[in-house]
Amino acid sequence: MKKNLFVLQAVILLFCVSYSHAQTLRGTVTDAISGEPLIGATVKITELTDKAGITDIDGNYHIGNVSPSGRYTVEATYIGYEPSIMKEVLVAGTKEVVIDIALRENSQELGEVIVRPRVNKAATVNPTALVGGVMLSMEEASRYAGGYNDPARLVTAFAGVAGQGDGNGISVHGNAPQFMQYRLEGIEIFTPNHFSGLYDAGYGMVSALNSNVIGNSDFFTSTFNANYNNALSGVFDVKMRNGNSSKHEHLIQIGTVSEEITSEGPLSKKSNSSYIFNFRYGFTSLASKLGLIDIVDTDYDFSDFSLKLNFPTKHAGTFSVFSLGFFDKSDDTDMNIEDTHTVYDASRQTGHLYNIVAGATHKIHFDNKWVWRTTAAYNMQHNKVDMNYVGLVFDADNKPVSFDGKEYPFYYLKQNEDRLVFNTEFSKQVTPRWLTQIGGEYSHRFFNLSYRTAENVYEPVPATPLYDTKSDTGLASLYWSNLWKPAEGLSINLGVSASYFLLSEDFSVEPRVSLRWEPDAKNSFSIGYGLHSMIEKLDAYFVRDAAGRLVNKDLGLSKAHHVLATYSYKFTDNLNLRFNAYYQYGFDTPVGIDGSTFCTVNRLFNFIDEPLVNKGNTRNYGADVTLEQYMTRGFYGQVNASLFKSEYRGLDKKWRNQLYDRGYMIKLLCGKEWMMGKRKQNVFNISMKYTLQGGLRHTPIDLAAMKARVAAGILDDEPIYKDDEVMTLQFDPTNILDLTVSYKITGKKVSHTIAFEGLNILQNETPYAERYDLNTGQLRYDKSGISLPNFFYRLDF
Repeated sequence: MKKNLFVLQAVILLFCVSYSHAQTLRGTVTDAISGEPLIGATVKITELTDKAGITDIDGNYHIGNVSPSGRYTVEATYIGYEPSIMKEVLVAGTKEVVIDIALRENSQELGEVIVRPRVNKAATVNPTALVGGVMLSMEEASRYAGGYNDPARLVTAFAGVAGQGDGNGISVHGNAPQFMQYRLEGIEIFTPNHFSGLYDAGYGMVSALNSNVIGNSDFFTSTFNANYNNALSGVFDVKMRNGNSSKHEHLIQIGTVSEEITSEGPLSKKSNSSYIFNFRYGFTSLASKLGLIDIVDTDYDFSDFSLKLNFPTKHAGTFSVFSLGFFDKSDDTDMNIEDTHTVYDASRQTGHLYNIVAGATHKIHFDNKWVWRTTAAYNMQHNKVDMNYVGLVFDADNKPVSFDGKEYPFYYLKQNEDRLVFNTEFSKQVTPRWLTQIGGEYSHRFFNLSYRTAENVYEPVPATPLYDTKSDTGLASLYWSNLWKPAEGLSINLGVSASYFLLSEDFSVEPRVSLRWEPDAKNSFSIGYGLHSMIEKLDAYFVRDAAGRLVNKDLGLSKAHHVLATYSYKFTDNLNLRFNAYYQYGFDTPVGIDGSTFCTVNRLFNFIDEPLVNKGNTRNYGADVTLEQYMTRGFYGQVNASLFKSEYRGLDKKWRNQLYDRGYMIKLLCGKEWMMGKRKQNVFNISMKYTLQGGLRHTPIDLAAMKARVAAGILDDEPIYKDDEVMTLQFDPTNILDLTVSYKITGKKVSHTIAFEGLNILQNETPYAERYDLNTGQLRYDKSGISLPNFFYRLDF
């Protein structure tokens, strides 16, 4: 009894440790271009007159005994550089607050008065990006509803970016998700989403990138700089943060969807080397069985890990080692005849996905202002999917009444690809007005691809292989980019990129140019143009015809011209209006032949099974507007709206709607934070995000032809479409409501967070396919929608 009482008292004491104590704010101040530490820079907390620090020989600053807890403005200044203002920095909790600040050199002559500080929210992490980019602040985004610690879901709050009701795919300006590129630590990687590529192309359920280990990152929607290649819609340039180099800190989170642990700290305080590690295990299958989440007929299990080691040196630069890995398994559960309306409902699929990135980066700056960064990495993604159909027993009216217990193999898919990637860049601040960058990337790709499928459902003969190949190829790119500031408030980026695809021996030279003019502190105009190109997923190149010939091996690069114009107006430092208008014209887009209306922009599934030629075109155009309120007195939010059109044409030269031509999007994001407790040391946050967007496009099914086929005793999962009405219909609009509520109790050594994250709390389902209903003899919509209410408890210590 005494022992139990002691345990109870200890637990109560642990949860009640919530008194205020002095906090520590520290970090480094560096040159934004070279990364070189700035010695003697001043960092101060503007609300507290006695709280300031000066950077040492390594660029480090330290401000101790910050009290009381709360949100503060941090300002950094250095002679010859633009001041940087970091607003609403939360100083609370047991962890040290680490703010690394990158200052941009003033383009005016040394000694002139600098009158325009740069607010941290107004710039991308990449200092040379002038248009099309938005910085995703992890601290800021962690408060957003629907985030789920998933950077891919966080960016869907931006204007022009559409998400999915049943996943985290990113459709930018009406483009398909597979045209997105993810970059990690400076290199292109496979789409890092759980279950991506198992069944659908370009998106999954939740990202393996975890915001607990990700630093501030850039998201580009169009006209990217010359150093970004092999992408046609958007680029997500993700940076992993360094671990705390002064003290060990840990995080444990227990939730209804996943459990995770994060640990970081110094490897050597003398050299400022550090580590950060995260592991997460998801058990959505258990949560589904407990009724905590709504995932129908399929068990999903996943796990992932992230690691970064950072090793600064005195004279040899900075070395880092990074890794990201995840494993997914999905398995269709037992079926019920009552839920079997279509042939597809009688299918059973199992899938496995393995993905690993492991690499090393070196960065060194020289006395002549040259900076050299190099990254070498290994990246692999192995997919395997099996699909069988369970036999059906029909009554006299051709309605399914039971299963016959037999399974018929329908298709087998294997998509294994391993990449060796090398990326390097030289940059130099030639003058205060001119920065030049030269670099390139090469990825050698080893692949083992296999896809075989039966001609018809319930066919007892062996499946026909559409491709079965094991080989290798490569993709190379070079670029030269120049940032020039001819006058105060005017910046111009001129660059050129070149790409070469070894498999088809296709070569592309691509100019990139952008301009930004800031006539005063409130107004900003920017415009950019770029020619961009991208290769297809490798399986598209190895489709064989009936004679065994590789019909797509000569497919070249798909290309597109991008133009984007942006106007921004600052009502205040915290209230900003932004207007975008864009036009994208694609050419050399792969399309079907012999009367086929297929185009790769409409690729929804993880395989292609027909001959293609580079003779299609696309056009995407539209505009969006955003009004954003940065956090002020605890309130933050934004509202944005988009109108757009996405079309394609094949060999018949007829313009048709693209699959992701939703037409419009409206999003509302808002939240409120309160500092609570006797000493205002605890944090209560509530936020919501509402999204209304048009549905996907689709082609109507020929109902009469489907009825005739079933009446003839032919069961096939493939619908008979009306070929003269391709992509003329649109599914109903999607409206999704996400809600997050959290309460953080701050103690001296331990902080506790109790939270609820609700994705799609209205449990709305999104139609994604039209099929023939065997029970009614009519057409019906297949719908999907994941509702993920995640209750979790988090411990920081």
